[in-house]
Amino acid sequence: MPQLRTGRELLECRTCGATFPEAKATDDGWTYVCPEGGCDASGLGEALRHLN
Repeated sequence: MPQLRTGRELLECRTCGATFPEAKATDDGWTYVCPEGGCDASGLGEALRHLN
């Protein structure tokens, strides 16, 4: 059976424009920060958004 994509696997940083897997941006599932060096963007829905 093929896996269904939910559009929630990738995030985009609104500050630096980087895209990355959602799991790379959080350690606990509640706090999200941009994993790119030198970027201090944080907050899912604020500085980081899901790509569809």
